[in-house]
Amino acid sequence: MITPAGGGQSPEPGEQPDTEIAWDDVVDVICVGSDPGPVAHAIAAAGSGLRVLVVARPDVWDTDTAAYIAEMTAELPELAEGPAVAVTLGRAIDAQPARGRVIDTFEGARLGEFAAQCWASPFGVLYTDVYPPAALGATPMRTGADLRIEAIVIGTCAPDCAPADWLAARALDDGIRPDRDVMWTRVVVEFGRVAGVELDSASGPVLVRAMEGVALPTARHSLDPPAQPGLPAAEVAIVGLAAGRFSRVELLVADHCCGMRKDRNPELGAPDGLGP
Repeated sequence: MITPAGGGQSPEPGEQPDTEIAWDDVVDVICVGSDPGPVAHAIAAAGSGLRVLVVARPDVWDTDTAAYIAEMTAELPELAEGPAVAVTLGRAIDAQPARGRVIDTFEGARLGEFAAQCWASPFGVLYTDVYPPAALGATPMRTGADLRIEAIVIGTCAPDCAPADWLAARALDDGIRPDRDVMWTRVVVEFGRVAGVELDSASGPVLVRAMEGVALPTARHSLDPPAQPGLPAAEVAIVGLAAGRFSRVELLVADHCCGMRKDRNPELGAPDGLGP
């Protein structure tokens, strides 16, 4: 049996409902690769007590996974891949609006725009379930551009830190690393959704069910994002839009700290939650 990175005890596969597949193991979340996005998800999930399995990403995606990714990204506008981490001004808001206040409307155009930016970022994640995962306790926030985001805060990064390095060090401290006993084979689809993955092990194929979904990297290939001088002290967070499938690692700065402006350092990205 595979040992989840979070250290939790897996339930017996036969006890899991609503499946016709004979799973060899069951975890909550499967995170693929050592890119910042999946690493951040692994840290957040393990910190929430979920059972996490981290597997190395393959050099080339298999046919099934490539087809799934192509389907999920087919309608996204093409954007140039940008190495910069987004810096977002944000403030926490009530999860439920007070009586008499207008409930946020669903904004499909912004959802697609944000998904495209996540897909073009090495800090992004394509999630096989709807974001945000309920078990991770996302905080609703409002950006300077009046965009409602769902943020999962992981920790605080000092000024001029490299977020990718910060996440890698945090994962190492938390004992989160890829399981070297297995190799990626493919996603497993059941009843029209990704239900888990097939892995290759020394003893043969292993089917692992992911109860809360699979976090796939958005970067076209593994890379080390470059350093970004001038980054402020900020909270490192996974940021996404409700009901979406994409998220990305961003640096969150409280909106009253108005010294962090895009015109001071264009490489930092727009401080509104929609920057590249």
